[in-house]
Order: sequence, then C-alpha cells, then structure tokens
Amino acid sequence: MSSEIAFIPAGKIRCYITGKLRNDTPEENVRQRVARSLVEEYGYPREDIELEFRISVGRARKRADIAIFTPNETHSQETIKIIAETKAQEVKPTDRDNGVDQLKSYLAASPNGKWGLWVGSELQAYEMTLEEGERRAVDIADIPPYGKTQPPRITFDQLFPAEGLRDVFRRCHNYIYANQGLPKDQAFHELLKLIFCKVYDEQNTEGEMRFDVTTEERRSEVGQRRLHKRITDLFGEVERRYPYIFGEHDRIKLDNRVLAYIVSELRRYSLLQTAADIKGEAYQEIVRENLRGARGEFFTPPNICRMAVEMVFSSYPKDRWLGLRVLDPACGTGGFLRTTVNHWRNLISDQEKLKWKSEAEAQKWTPGRLKECCDLNLFGIDINPDLVRAAQMNLVMHGNGSTNVFQANSLLPPGEWRDDVKAKIPLGAFDIVLTNPPFGAGPGLVVDDPHILDQFELTRFGANAPRGAMPPEQLFIERCLQFFKPGGRLAIVLPDSILSNPGLVFIRRWILKRCEIISSIDLPVETFLAFGGTGTQTSVLVLRKKPEEKIRLEEAARQLENYEVFMALCQTMGYDRRGNDLWIRTPEGEIIEQEMTIPTIRRTPDGVKVVEQKRELRRVRDDDVSLVAGLFQKWWQDSARR
Repeated sequence: MSSEIAFIPAGKIRCYITGKLRNDTPEENVRQRVARSLVEEYGYPREDIELEFRISVGRARKRADIAIFTPNETHSQETIKIIAETKAQEVKPTDRDNGVDQLKSYLAASPNGKWGLWVGSELQAYEMTLEEGERRAVDIADIPPYGKTQPPRITFDQLFPAEGLRDVFRRCHNYIYANQGLPKDQAFHELLKLIFCKVYDEQNTEGEMRFDVTTEERRSEVGQRRLHKRITDLFGEVERRYPYIFGEHDRIKLDNRVLAYIVSELRRYSLLQTAADIKGEAYQEIVRENLRGARGEFFTPPNICRMAVEMVFSSYPKDRWLGLRVLDPACGTGGFLRTTVNHWRNLISDQEKLKWKSEAEAQKWTPGRLKECCDLNLFGIDINPDLVRAAQMNLVMHGNGSTNVFQANSLLPPGEWRDDVKAKIPLGAFDIVLTNPPFGAGPGLVVDDPHILDQFELTRFGANAPRGAMPPEQLFIERCLQFFKPGGRLAIVLPDSILSNPGLVFIRRWILKRCEIISSIDLPVETFLAFGGTGTQTSVLVLRKKPEEKIRLEEAARQLENYEVFMALCQTMGYDRRGNDLWIRTPEGEIIEQEMTIPTIRRTPDGVKVVEQKRELRRVRDDDVSLVAGLFQKWWQDSARR
C-alpha cells in the first residue's frame, strides 16, 4: 500500500477531530492534544465532539473550545454534556478573561452540562452540582470516561500510555513551584518522589491502584489527609526498595492540596507502558530545566544518544550485543544509559517474539531478561549527586541498571573512589563508553590539581614541560580509553576546537596514536543552544582503541595505517535555535505530512482497552541526526574494516 502525502501551509496545523486545517498557535496545540486525549484515553467518540461550538452566555455568543454532546442527539447547547477549555501553557486558572471562570460560565449556560475540563498552566476538572437549588461547579479529581457517571478508581488494566507526557510533567512541576513555595530544583525533587511512587505502584499493586485520587480526596481536607497517608505509606515502600536512591530521612514534603493535584494529573497514565522515547524525552526535558549546573553540563538530546548508541553497537556482531559492558563516566541524567536500555529491550523483545510466536508472551518475558542484562552490563558515574539520582530514576522507569550509577569524580585517581565504585567500575573492563563530558570554559572550569593531572599522558604529550591546567573534556578522552578493554569503542561529544584548533594539535596526534577513528559527525549549532546551553560547535567522535602491539608497530615504522573514516555533516536537529519543532517543508514553506501506521489504544464504552493500527497523516521532523546511524550501518557492512 502506497503512503499518502499531504502538504500543510506554513502557520497551519491539522485538526485531530475534523481533519481540517487550523492556525498553528500554542493554544491550538494544547487543544489538539486534549482532543486526542478525550478520544483515545477517555473513549469519547469523535462524532460527539465539536471544536469552537457557539453557545449563548446571557446576551453574548461565545465559542467553547471543545464541546462533547450526548450520544445520538442533535448537537445543540441543550445537549452539551462536557465542555473543555484549553489555553496556552502560561495561562493560569485565575486569569480574568481565560481562567476557570470562563469555563464555569459556559457550563452554567448549558442546562445539561455536567462536567468541565480546563487545561492551561494547570489541569482542573469540575462537576456541576445542585446546591440549594442553584447549579454550581465543584472540584473533582477528573472527568469520567465515556459511558461512566463518575471517575472510577483505577486498576492497572485501565491505565493508558501517555502521548503528551512532557506537558503533564511540566504542569505538575509548575504547580508545585507555584503553590508550594519551593525553589525550582526542590520542586523537581518532590515531583521525582511521586514519579517513583507511581512507577512502583504500577509494578507492585494488584487491583485498585494506590496512586489514585477520588473526588472527595481532591476537594475535602479529610479526603486529602487520607490520600496523604496512602501516598506516604507507598513512598515508605519505595524507600525500602531503593535505599541507594533515597535516604531514611527522605519524606514527601508537599501540602495535602498540592499532593492531591499531582496525583490527579498522573493517575490515569501508565509510565511503564508509555513509549520509551516519549517517556525519556519528557523526563530529560524536565530534568534539564531544573538541574542545569555550572560545571559545563549540557544534557545530550535524545536523537544524538540514539545515533551514538546505534552506531557503536552496529560496529559489533549482533550476537554479542547483550554481553557488551557499557559505561558513561559523565552520565548526567542518564540519556546514553537510557538509550542503551531501549536498544537492548528491542533486541530482547524481538528474540522473545521469535521464541514464543506471541506478543503477549514476549511482553511477559522481556522485562526480566532486560533487567538482568542491565544489572550486569550497564554502568554510570557523575560528579553531581542530584544528577545521579535523576539518572537512577530514569533507569528505573526504563528497565533498570539503576544500582550501577554512582556519585564520583571520574577524573580522580581510581584509588580515591569509594570501594563500591572501584569494585563495579574498574579500569580496562568495558567494551563501550558513551559520554558527553562537561565542557570547560572560563576560570574555574579547568582541572589544575597536579595530583589529578599526573595520571594523564596528555598533560605531557608533545610538550616540553607538563601542562599545569587542562579543560575536563580533554582529560575525559584519555580517561575513557583507560576504561576500555582492548578494541573497545568510544562515542564522545566534543567541542570542535579539539578537532581543528592549531593549539590543540597534540590532542589529535595523541588520539591518532592510541585510536582508530571510526567516525566523525558534525552537529548543528542548535544542538545545545536551543535549551539554554552552549552555542559551541560540537561533534560526535567514534573511536576504537588500538592494541598495544599495533601502537608499537606503527611507532617502529613511523607511519600510521591508512583507513576509511565515516563522516557526516548534520544541518538540522529537529528543532531551531529557540527549541521550536522543525518540520520538513516544501520550498514554498508548506509542512509535509506523510501517512503512517500508528498503534493507537482506545477505550470502549465498557472500559476495555483496544489496540488498533491506524493510518494517520503525521508531520515528519526535519532531523538530519536521525538519519546518520542508518547510513553508518550500511557503510560499516560494506567496509573492509569489519
């Protein structure tokens, strides 16, 4: 079957409900996400939904963003059942013109309007009740799914993978920040605890989920106290399960009202079932916004992590992949580690499908094998304890290996590391090292401790006297090679100055002496600039460590072996310098949409989840980086260097 292609004029977006084109604005994007959620997660039929439906409020005629009508009834103000108002993410519920009062006025004017949903900087749900003969909107935990009259207590089989998880995490974090009075980084840590509780509950609870909130628990003090005790008890189990992440004095510090809101936002989603890319990118973004440090830490975009992991693994025979030991010695939030977990999961899942000839059996056996593989072969180090905890949580959500992430300074002499770090991460023990080391720039971001510098040949190589200070990324190159087994591979993000600056020729000569260059990938300037990072031009260098015997032979011959190097120049990252999505367009500026088969989960009226393969027109991200690994794999297969 050939794929359909469509073109969207610049400044337009396709409506999920009608398929027609609408203006591409921040508010419209929120509305489209909510409309998709109402159909695919709540189960409401598209034919019962209209956008911008006109209703009379007093003498005025207003447009409700989304109106849901009683099934099999003519669409009119009298048959409206649910109204959703959607706003740009910065709009607050208290906004005079666009806040929740607007939604409440629409509900009051609709005689059979029963529920309301307001989505902007927060998500608020309401039910119209009759009090003393007057209809009033009162807070509830959530609107009910299709066919129900109240939001039911949720069981695991009713949870849904999250499509818009990035927006959910952002709303949760901003709500804590605005209503709890905590600094942004502390607000993030409180959200992190609740994410842990959510994941743990999905893994261990049978029957009704404990990470859930009823309408009474959302709006009454007594109910909120009951919820607080249930979540506190759940967090106690989390602490006992992950003592290497949480200390015995850790506790949930959120007010009852704030806690009830966060639980109501996360309750209906399954973090375990959410697609790894969606989950990882959502988590990485919220971490990046809150834990950006002053040590030159720039978190690696997911497409670069995927490119590096796929390239390095494809340079090994596939039957060795599950036994390769992988390390990131500057792991940050765990982007490279998480991507490695996903790479292993895909391989294990494919093996289990072939073995059992059953998707269900494959899903049953894959998690255990994945956890065993990660616990044996996946390791990380970072100097920042906050990032270590964030990386551990990242791995817990994705399959594990979290017990092998340690807080340590990778550049210290290994003898100064803690005993557990020395035992788990010895030099010379790894097949693959993947890393984006901190970039030194300016005073204070260089290493000048003679005790550290003395470990590295680079401090003396090509110099008349030892160098008294070096940026950390230069020393990380040598440290990474020290972690390798003979023939090990390295994929490292480096500033282009190392590859081109005349004053750093000694580093290039040292690399050529010690390594074979497999690949050099030039990255777009937007790579780190778009999210408040550096505008430094960077590249990904993929290296293979030479055996000592080969180094001695080349030194004796005074000549390096000639070989081919895979090189690529990436011009687009999938987003622009401000972090806005970048889509493939025609020369006239029209966005190109391509028909794709998308697995979609929807809920039937009786609450059963159904997975359907739907063909939809989707925009294609303008992302050169995502193309590189496939081109490299073909080159590697054809290359004599295999």
